[in-house]
Amino acid sequence: MSFKRTRLNEGVFLNVYDTPKFKNNYLAISFAQPLDKETASMNALLPLILTRGTVSYPTMEKMSTALDSLYASTINTRCFKKGEVQFIGFNCGILSNSYATDDCDIFGGTLDILREVIFEPYTENGIFSEKYLETEKQNLCDRIAAQINNKTSYAIARANEEMCKDETYGISAMGDIASVESINAGDLYEHYKKVIANAHIEIFFVGEYGEAIDSKIRSVLNFEARTPAALKTDVVRSASSVKEITEEQSVNQAKLSIGFRTGKVLSDGDYYKFVLFNEVYGGSPTSKLFMNVREKLSLCYYCKSIPEPQKGVMIVTAGVEEQNKEKAQSEILAQLKDISEGNITDEEFESAVCSILNAYREIDDNPESIENWYLGRMLAGLTTSPAQTAEQIASCTKADIADMAKGITLDTVYFMKPEDNADE
Repeated sequence: MSFKRTRLNEGVFLNVYDTPKFKNNYLAISFAQPLDKETASMNALLPLILTRGTVSYPTMEKMSTALDSLYASTINTRCFKKGEVQFIGFNCGILSNSYATDDCDIFGGTLDILREVIFEPYTENGIFSEKYLETEKQNLCDRIAAQINNKTSYAIARANEEMCKDETYGISAMGDIASVESINAGDLYEHYKKVIANAHIEIFFVGEYGEAIDSKIRSVLNFEARTPAALKTDVVRSASSVKEITEEQSVNQAKLSIGFRTGKVLSDGDYYKFVLFNEVYGGSPTSKLFMNVREKLSLCYYCKSIPEPQKGVMIVTAGVEEQNKEKAQSEILAQLKDISEGNITDEEFESAVCSILNAYREIDDNPESIENWYLGRMLAGLTTSPAQTAEQIASCTKADIADMAKGITLDTVYFMKPEDNADE
């Protein structure tokens, strides 16, 4: 297994993780741009409209039939953010050609369809189909509205939104309903042309890589040189004050989301120390939050910490009874203080190290996890592999963990409490 990153053209990169581990090859292409409220909704909508049809396959049915004939290859859309960078695009699952029972070039055939999706989308009168657009606008609006149905993830999102409401990170990668509803076919098509011509492009392949696949990718995904906007995230190292937000929702179980400024980001180079801190604090079933706030004191139904390595923020999320909010919050902060004072047992430390090392070994078991790892490092200007980072973590000490805790400051407390007679 080996990883190699190559510049195909100015602003266009090919990342290859060569491994015989999987029957299916994984191919992904991401168009990366600065997260911006003016373009977030159009970016989120773009992959959806592009997969509605192409010149050769003007309907989803025809495209699906073509993919099915290629041993059930798949082309899926994607839209997400890392820090203040928005990624949109596609990922493909493609059975390795060696498993074909005929002479079918599965990879080449799928790549040709992906090329059409990107470069030759279905249009009417020189712009996107109004009918297709209205359907996908509704689908995207439904997805945005549905976020509130998962109250746990919604409470985390609201905490991030409130904590970073005056920062770009507070913008949703899916945009907002009002912006989506205002998009027309002509404007979206013009935006599409700008994305294809100007966005930073990351092509990622995981599977058995050879000359045939290399030549196909280079010839078919032949993007012109571009000078993309810088992919950067503004970092606030510490909180200046504490915000308290309480909202009522139709839930039986209250949701507590506490936002912190960690003082550390992946590009600092020693973020691996923070990774180990997080595992000790709230990143595993043997963490201080789980063992003390949940198990020992029974103050919550779940409790874990979720860091964002590009932005340098962390959310502690907990499901609590409304009357236990203050106690749970106090204990969550107390556990952080405990670590900052160096109160870490050998068992807590060794369990955290073991948990992280196991998690890093499992990254190689999933193509999307592999891609996610290296995309994050690309943004941070790093090239370290999971194995190399595991070695760094194995060299950490309890003092390193305490130092990480000392740099963390409380920023936002978001509390979602039940309405009267609320149903979960």
